[in-house]
Amino acid sequence: MRTANVDRRWEVAEPVSEEFRARFPELHPVAVQLLGNRGLETQEQVDEFLLPDYGHDLHDPFLFREMQAACDRIFLAIEGGERVVVHGDYDADGVSGTAILLTAFREVATLAGGDPSLFVSYIPHREHEGYGLNSETVRRLAADGCTLLVTIDCGISNAEEIALAEELGMETIVVDHHQVPERVPECILIHPLVPGETYPYGNLAAAGVGFKVASALYEVARRRGLDIPVGREKWLLDLVAIATVTDFMKLIGENRTLEKWGLVVLNKTRRPGLRQLIQSAGLELGRLDTVSVGFYIGPRINAASRMDHADLALETVMAEDDGRAAELAVRLNACNVDRQKLTEEIVRQAHLVIEDGRRIQVLAGDGWSAGIVGIVAGRLTTELGVPVFVLGRQEDGRLVGSGRSIPGFDVMQLLRRAESSLARFGGHPEACGLTVADNDKLVEFRRLANEYADEILTDRDLRPVLRIECELQTSQIDWSLISELERFEPFGVGNPRPLFFLSGLQLRSVQPVGRDGKHARVSVLGDRPQETKLIGFGLAAKLAEFSPGDTIDTVVELGINQWNGTRTIQVRLVDVRPGGGAP
Repeated sequence: MRTANVDRRWEVAEPVSEEFRARFPELHPVAVQLLGNRGLETQEQVDEFLLPDYGHDLHDPFLFREMQAACDRIFLAIEGGERVVVHGDYDADGVSGTAILLTAFREVATLAGGDPSLFVSYIPHREHEGYGLNSETVRRLAADGCTLLVTIDCGISNAEEIALAEELGMETIVVDHHQVPERVPECILIHPLVPGETYPYGNLAAAGVGFKVASALYEVARRRGLDIPVGREKWLLDLVAIATVTDFMKLIGENRTLEKWGLVVLNKTRRPGLRQLIQSAGLELGRLDTVSVGFYIGPRINAASRMDHADLALETVMAEDDGRAAELAVRLNACNVDRQKLTEEIVRQAHLVIEDGRRIQVLAGDGWSAGIVGIVAGRLTTELGVPVFVLGRQEDGRLVGSGRSIPGFDVMQLLRRAESSLARFGGHPEACGLTVADNDKLVEFRRLANEYADEILTDRDLRPVLRIECELQTSQIDWSLISELERFEPFGVGNPRPLFFLSGLQLRSVQPVGRDGKHARVSVLGDRPQETKLIGFGLAAKLAEFSPGDTIDTVVELGINQWNGTRTIQVRLVDVRPGGGAP
């Protein structure tokens, strides 16, 4: 068994060149360093990042080479009274994408004189059916009279199932963003990464791709004389904001613009279900950010499929009646509480089977919920600094699980190499899902995973890494810097909340705080005569190793603390160690 107390490696980014600084003389020096760290080098890139413009920085949806064909096929279905099924995925991206498409399809159908009730959804059960489209579902949908199938957040890896759909009289539109396999379905493909695609941005969440379909459909509807206001699609951005964060998409380029304006819409969402969900999470409209989405809203949406069925989450975000929305939000909250308890128990059990010294962990346990193993894998990857696969053994002997990775290790490459040991797999370089047929195949997969990790990660220091933007002096921590950092919001993948290195501080005092004394208020002396106050959450035990007068080095995060209408600069202590060492 390996313990959770793993030292973290501090990595400070290389200072940008003087030539680079000279390009942006109007910007705060720290802001210039942060821009360089994010690979933003031209004035156009910097302007798009710091001042995301909805009208200028979003790409035309018709740059998707088959977008017009998709819209024409949807209108054909409306005019012909066809039954259309939107087949989504059970995570927050899939649920949000399904809601976006259903909202747009039904609205356009109503205005075109069609029957909006013919547009229905299907989301598979996470544990019983698993990810993606399967042949049994295809046969059932065909038997129910579906003639047009629209997949969202799945489908690109389902060439065989989509061929079956065609045999059974169903046409398909795939709306997806996952990695593209060698064989792609023969149907209309709205996917930014398929070979030959002309859309210029490849990092959209599935809900982001769905938003493009909705935007294009609204435009085609207007061309056909339907009364849809210009900009109507903006009210779908609340769901795009949720999906982009919860699916860990990079918040740079077009995603940053979608997230920036999506948060604006989310903070005044018209959806009763989302309003009730936000309230039940203890959040406040007008103050929602990516943390609210990533740690409160997204997990509640995901909890539906982990503990019940994703239809509960979909019904919640689609609810139009306040009373019904409130009931559904209460159920989602209960699912999330149960999910949290089950997660803690599986984490506890997983710690018992961790193998010391491995560059990768493949952990399995009886009855571990397929809806929870991804959370556990993510937590252990962060904790241990290595790729982690967590699989739950089902009653039929199969093992269903998830993998999470570290930078520079593509789990999909591993799964392709180990394909002979897998019944099913799919995902992204950083995160995946997989099914193993039995224990013998698990042994084989673990062997292949260890061999691959030993090959790829041989010379890597696998301690978890704190990636630090630059070194600061305490005298630089002021409101002008805080204002510059606010311009970098929203934070997320590709644009992390900045961490800074403060070195050679003299520790003046440590005061444990909190009900259990695990947190600490810290006073330090840096390069200015006044003491600087820090707050260290969960760091009281580590700080107990130091005494007043010691020299320490720290990693900190800067923010704003608001209390009783007063705003103060908050310096949050992230890590600490004895002073004098190189970062």
